[in-house]
Amino acid sequence: MQPQSQSQTPLLLFFPPNAIYVSAPPPQIARLFSSMAVPRTVKPIFTAGLIFIVFSVFYLSYVNNLPYAARAGLIGHKHPLADTDDLGLVFPYDPIPRIDFASLSKYPPHNIKEPSKFAFSTFYCTRQPDTRGPYFEAAQQIIWRLLWSPYRSKYPVIIFVCPFIPEENRKIFRGQGAIVKEIELLDDIIPDEIISTKRWIDVLSKLNIWKEVEWKRIVFLDSDAFPVRNIDDIFEVAPVQHCNRETLGPEDKAVVASGGKRGEEFCDYVYSGISQFTADNINAGFLVLKPNLDMHAKLMRAARMTGDYDIRFMEQGVLSSKNAFSQEGPFPVHKLPSVWNTLPENFIEHRVPDHDVSKGLELKEGPVKVLHAKLWNKAWGEWNNLTDLTDLWDRDWMNMCRFYDGDPGFVEARKTGIYKTMWEKFIESKKAENAEAAT
Repeated sequence: MQPQSQSQTPLLLFFPPNAIYVSAPPPQIARLFSSMAVPRTVKPIFTAGLIFIVFSVFYLSYVNNLPYAARAGLIGHKHPLADTDDLGLVFPYDPIPRIDFASLSKYPPHNIKEPSKFAFSTFYCTRQPDTRGPYFEAAQQIIWRLLWSPYRSKYPVIIFVCPFIPEENRKIFRGQGAIVKEIELLDDIIPDEIISTKRWIDVLSKLNIWKEVEWKRIVFLDSDAFPVRNIDDIFEVAPVQHCNRETLGPEDKAVVASGGKRGEEFCDYVYSGISQFTADNINAGFLVLKPNLDMHAKLMRAARMTGDYDIRFMEQGVLSSKNAFSQEGPFPVHKLPSVWNTLPENFIEHRVPDHDVSKGLELKEGPVKVLHAKLWNKAWGEWNNLTDLTDLWDRDWMNMCRFYDGDPGFVEARKTGIYKTMWEKFIESKKAENAEAAT
């Protein structure tokens, strides 16, 4: 067998970004390699292995210089908040508005001059408050939908935050026109270690919303409960109810017996919501309530009676218990149609067949008012065969970004408190021109 002639082709060692060229190897190196001759049958495997190593070095060098979101998708690396089986914490990685909301946070909240003292609200209380986190994005969506969307409300929006939420997050909410109100933690009733869903650790704190007595009515929405049309009429739909005095407990009887305005304000209560799973279980993701200090004290007693409700449901268990707003108690809940808090199971069961959701969400009982689902999560949409709903998130999120970055009326409204669309401004200018021409 004739020995193969040695090639004098330069050896290329490839380590991005610089390639190192070595010409013919020194005699000592050549003798070393000749003594380590690789059998002909092994050479293809050796060559393939070398190519794989070189490619891997190049690939890792490349992806390491990508933005975090792109790198996460390529190499399967998770954000710390997303390292969980909880689909609610999967990051959307949506584009974000470029406008500096912090610079607008010094102006008064939008719609703050509305005289009724009615307000919409949501709750932002995550222990890892990343500004790209899903619930931070979701809370911003609620602000945009209620204050700035084509179906915007005339009422203000309150974001209730826990003490550990950073000022950076709060300024973004304020810059978008919301009221930011810190709420006291209520974290000494149910031990953390027995709470199955860890992002629920602080949700009992929602009960402290009943202390916000500067407001006559508050509509509370979970941060994943999204209005899809104007819902101002909810304040008319949810009635004032009168307590059943005959079934009051001792503490409640004492309040009512005290007479005067205090007893009346306590007994004349507002509490409306939508059933979930069973007739008596009211989903706490959409509630209409009247703040009242005596009602707050009643709910604090109810929360501490952990043997009287299913603690797995946290504040929802408290509110549906016999010591709070049970149907059999003195303060029964007023039940709303599911269009006011359309959960996935409601939508799947009662949606209008073959209806194009891009033209509006419809149930057999009427138009959906609030859609309660983790719309940012694509996996959720695929598993539930509701990708048309997750597509709505993409559309509305981009509409929000375009509005903040492209509508000059937004910045003007933050300064003046009055928002007018470009079309409204055009109509006003035409009316002024016509009036001037008439004179």
